[in-house]
Amino acid sequence: MKRNWRKLLSLVLSVMVILTTAGTPVMAAEKKAAPTTVTNCEASGFWTEVLSLGFEDTAWMDKINSVTVNEIQYTKGTINSFGSDTNLWEIGNATGTFGSYKALKIVSPGTYPMTIAVTADGYEDVTFKVTKDTSSYPYTYTATVVSTPSGEKTYTATAAAATNGTVSLSATEGIQAGATVTVTATPDAGYEVEAVNVNGVSGASVDVQNTEGVYTFTMPSENVTVAATFRETAPVEPGSIDLSQVSMETDFFGNEWHLVFANADGYVAAVTDVKVNGTSWEKSSFKPSAGGKYFIDTENNQIVFSAKDFSGSSDSPVLKSGDSVAITANGYEDLSFKFVVDQNGTISLQPDDGQGDPYELHVKIDGSFEAAIVGQNDYDGISSASVGGASGNKNSAVKVYGAITEKGTEPSESDWEELDHSSQISLNGSKCKVSIVPDTEAGTPENSDSGMEGVYMTLSSDLTLNGTPKDAGTYKISVSITDMQGRTAVSNTLPFRIYTGEETLADRLKVENFRQYESGLYAWDIMEPWAIKNFGSNVDGEENSVRVPAALEAWFGSHESGTYGYLGYDLAWKEVKKGNIPQTLYIPAGCSLTLTNMEILSSVRIVVENGGKLTLSDSVVQGMIEVQSGGTFSMNYDSFNQKFTTGSSICGQLRMEDGSILENAAIYSHINYLANGDLTDRSSAEPVVTTTGNVTVKGQVFIKGDEAGREEGQTALRVKDGTLNLADGAVLVTYGGGGNVQLYAQGGTAIELDNGTITGNGKVVAIGGDVLWGDGGNAVTGNGTISTNEVFLQGATARTSNKATPGKALEDGIKVTGSGRHIADGTLIGNEITNDPLEALYWTTGVDAVPPLEKFVTTPSTGVFEVTVDIDSAVYDGNNQIPTVTVKEGDKELVAGTDYAITYVFGDDATARSFEGAEFVEVGKYVLTITGIGNYTGMSKEIIFNITKDSSDNGNNSGNGDNGNNGNNSGNGDNGNNGNNSGNDNNSNAGNNGAVDKGNGSDKTNGNKVSADGKKNSQIQKVTQAKSMKTGDTADLALWMTMLVLSLGAGSSIVQLTKKRER
Repeated sequence: MKRNWRKLLSLVLSVMVILTTAGTPVMAAEKKAAPTTVTNCEASGFWTEVLSLGFEDTAWMDKINSVTVNEIQYTKGTINSFGSDTNLWEIGNATGTFGSYKALKIVSPGTYPMTIAVTADGYEDVTFKVTKDTSSYPYTYTATVVSTPSGEKTYTATAAAATNGTVSLSATEGIQAGATVTVTATPDAGYEVEAVNVNGVSGASVDVQNTEGVYTFTMPSENVTVAATFRETAPVEPGSIDLSQVSMETDFFGNEWHLVFANADGYVAAVTDVKVNGTSWEKSSFKPSAGGKYFIDTENNQIVFSAKDFSGSSDSPVLKSGDSVAITANGYEDLSFKFVVDQNGTISLQPDDGQGDPYELHVKIDGSFEAAIVGQNDYDGISSASVGGASGNKNSAVKVYGAITEKGTEPSESDWEELDHSSQISLNGSKCKVSIVPDTEAGTPENSDSGMEGVYMTLSSDLTLNGTPKDAGTYKISVSITDMQGRTAVSNTLPFRIYTGEETLADRLKVENFRQYESGLYAWDIMEPWAIKNFGSNVDGEENSVRVPAALEAWFGSHESGTYGYLGYDLAWKEVKKGNIPQTLYIPAGCSLTLTNMEILSSVRIVVENGGKLTLSDSVVQGMIEVQSGGTFSMNYDSFNQKFTTGSSICGQLRMEDGSILENAAIYSHINYLANGDLTDRSSAEPVVTTTGNVTVKGQVFIKGDEAGREEGQTALRVKDGTLNLADGAVLVTYGGGGNVQLYAQGGTAIELDNGTITGNGKVVAIGGDVLWGDGGNAVTGNGTISTNEVFLQGATARTSNKATPGKALEDGIKVTGSGRHIADGTLIGNEITNDPLEALYWTTGVDAVPPLEKFVTTPSTGVFEVTVDIDSAVYDGNNQIPTVTVKEGDKELVAGTDYAITYVFGDDATARSFEGAEFVEVGKYVLTITGIGNYTGMSKEIIFNITKDSSDNGNNSGNGDNGNNGNNSGNGDNGNNGNNSGNDNNSNAGNNGAVDKGNGSDKTNGNKVSADGKKNSQIQKVTQAKSMKTGDTADLALWMTMLVLSLGAGSSIVQLTKKRER
């Protein structure tokens, strides 16, 4: 009981304790103090200004849960300085003067001063004030704590009004005692700070610290007033600006010049006047775009001038090299200098010596103006005269060059530069002019009108002419230029000649019109006028005939590929074919002439005489070229650089006569697809080149016929009644013209032999013209011989769709010999256009300078083949005794029908018959002809085979050469002579024929080939032909044969059974 009482008492006391504590409130945990100092305050960003505040207490920053800016609640989020989002805050890293730090970052609203209220979990609330000082760049941001919720008292600071200056404070309210306040005292012009005083409301004075003009004080525990006094500055000597402190800079676009002053703060603000060459320029309130004005940029301490005049008025030019500049500024001595732009466009400021620009401008023109003809169109312009559409004419080849040097100094070669868009010299295009005046000293009347105007645009250094030539004569052309610094210069003159168009070649083709090379030879550079239709004559006894001076080495129609000089006129093609060619140009002995950029029209026949040489370079011949004995022709070959070129074509014909030489020439024709001048009256498959008599090929010669104009591609080469001799190592490549323009045209022939021979220690290539749907071109046709070291003959491919025929390598009338050869007919292929197996062999003229020579591979050949037969004669027996023929080249056995063919003639009949399937039965002489084909074309041999009468019947063969039963058993067991040859005393052999072995009835030679007299055949033979049995008891023979057949049949049955079992 006693224990229970104690327990009850303990329970009552516990309840009382609980009841007494129930009414006592729980004390909240004590909050930590917020930061009182901002360690960093910086702004950054591009589109959005981001304000970053740094604090030593980074743990506090992690607890921030609310930010209010200027009483606007901000949202926590991710800030992008390139974005446009506002009212955001975040905790992140920022970069300041001393590196990276953790910061409270907010999107600045852009209005200052800015009040920022921050709350953080477990911390007292705090408010910051941020100010922005824009008096200098970069701007200064200052953040101070203005209040805390701790109940700590804050105070105010008031700036008293000042005279002759202004006062501002870093903080004016919410200042805690002990905080540092900065005072900014700014004097007016002509004044300086005398004193800064701070007094509390109690009247107590507060100490002010002055550190190099920066005033600060510590806030006391009371409100204060800040006052500043200013006094006039003592008079000082005028300041001066040294020229070394001044420089001129150009803006990014080159439109402005900025006069920059180093270590001279406030100077530009003091400027009151700018004079250029003694004239005051206008002070502008904005950056100028013309001369005569300037802009004072106090923020950057610069004076801005326009570098370009966009006004279009010359009354107020921009600064030019040599201009004198004088600047007046309050408190400073006048500054004067000379503005100079050198030859590289570099600006410098130099002491003004009153001598103006130290540099001068020079100009020259270099090149030539091609002569013109009265009434000529498109001298430098667009023409539609060329094949394939419109083309540009550029008959002027003149460049404009400029140089800037110090005055009195002539330019060196390295000083000159082309005056175009990239030159260092900047020209004023509107002041650049071209002058064209009559050359009265050359006899041109003073009042002559060229009809032309010069064109020079500063984007290009080209000087061209525009207009229609009017009055014949000589004119002088020059150019005058002005650069952007106002410098001017006038060039030298170049001649420009206008001709009537009626001049004769005989009058113009003279040494006085040529240019002489150092070698002593001459060049007509350039042919003037560029078109000469009349010849005249300098050849005795001939009209319209001109012989070229022997010392003339080069004849230029122009210096621009595709721009031609023209000689002669268009002659109807039917007259050309008749030989009615009225004008003749002779290339004489000792003359090696190259025609460049010329078009020789069809009225002109070119004759290369003995000892003369003609080379065509980038030129076209519309008519005939005849090369006489001792003359040489070359084409599309640069002998100096020893390489082939493109650009020249023959649209008529090249005729090589007996004794002439064809050397290093790439010859192709456009006879069917290039007009005869302005006439379209020709289509031809006649050869591009013909040779008669003995003609020599030297070096490499390539010839290709033109595409078919109507039905057949043009033949490349005809060799007629003579020999074309290939010099040692020479290569002759020929192509028949194609049939690729006219859908069903036949390909042209590469070489036509007309009783002609091609020989020599060289290589001949002939390829038939390729086609679309027509018959393929042949390689060689006609009659004659090709006997060279190597031959490559290829017929062209044809397609099956039009039942076309492939081209042949050779016609039957051609004989070919040579140690290396490729001779192949073309093949039939499907209808796809791009699948020609011979495509790689063809030459793309005008694009490729040479054919694909590496493709023309030949196979070495012994040049002869060996023919053998198993027997060369036989005795008549009434059976077919045709011999077996074997043909070999060395150890290689050739194939009938692929490598050779056999024909024969019998007796006096001259008709050649096919050997295949023939029966040699009758007595007489058979002459076999073995003819090579394919790669063995040109090889042949004859073999004679005889069948003689059998003398053993002594006239008992009834006169018909038969044994009475034609080899058949007559049914009586007798062969007509009772088993013997009654009239034969030499071959009785016990009833057997003397040519048959007694023991086995076979030929005694046991496989050796035996002639009719029993001797071994002297010819090498391949296959033994089985002979019919002539003697023996036919009944016994029949029984023997029957038993043999039965035996063989039994053996065959066994083998067959065995095979069946194997199955």
